[in-house]
Amino acid sequence: MALVLALCAFSAQAALPTVVSTDLCSDFLLLQIAAPQQILSVSRQSQDPRVSPVAELARRYPANRGSVEDLLYLKPDIALVYSGWAAKRHAALLATEGTRLIAVPYPRDWSDTLGTTREIAAKIGRAEVGEAKAADAEQRMRVLAARARPYRMLYLRPNGGTAGQGTYVDDVIARLGLRNLAAEQGLSGWGRFPLERLVTAPPDVFLLGYFDRTRSKTGSAYGRHPLLRGLLERAPSIRIPGNAWGCGGLELVGAAEQIAAQLDRLTLGAMPARGD
Repeated sequence: MALVLALCAFSAQAALPTVVSTDLCSDFLLLQIAAPQQILSVSRQSQDPRVSPVAELARRYPANRGSVEDLLYLKPDIALVYSGWAAKRHAALLATEGTRLIAVPYPRDWSDTLGTTREIAAKIGRAEVGEAKAADAEQRMRVLAARARPYRMLYLRPNGGTAGQGTYVDDVIARLGLRNLAAEQGLSGWGRFPLERLVTAPPDVFLLGYFDRTRSKTGSAYGRHPLLRGLLERAPSIRIPGNAWGCGGLELVGAAEQIAAQLDRLTLGAMPARGD
């Protein structure tokens, strides 16, 4: 009987569709939910430790450039692509070779992240794994939301970029009990926070992203401006690695835990929260 069960389990695993991921964000998702034998290839980006926190794991698999030629050569059952992948016009050609394209959407909020995880997992035959991963992440985020943190936070990149209302960064900030200064200042989506506005309406806490990356002088001029440097000397700041949440996948909960842990160590209780 044990032998029969083992053979059935092996047969079920063998029947799983083979999958190729063609960009960094798809790689992150696939490496979390797929069975190892399903993964034919991941993108070259995921194997670069400068941009990928899963480089060591990704190097276990062949790399691809995310091209149609790669997919025609690898012949996966499923190819995960970015929603804006330019080569989607070749979907019919790939279908004749037995490859189905699945576009992985860019999330707007945490609910999108959980939904995409469950949806893609089901499509590659790993619904139970996807459900378990999503449920665990959901519970971890609930734990973080249980603590009140009534402070204004501003997410900022070296080029002045920030995240306003309708972004997953805004959603995570809100779930941590914080107030997103960019959203309060009327910014929607991904944009730039004016330096002059920052001087007149500074946050209680800065959340600095991608400040760990080497950038050109032009691309980091905002981050090096004396006015910003002065504000950073006076206000607490939290740094998060650039590769920690750039895709908005399940790794968001890990980033949220890092932010919460750093924030809670700042003992902001000694500092009055700003009024409206």
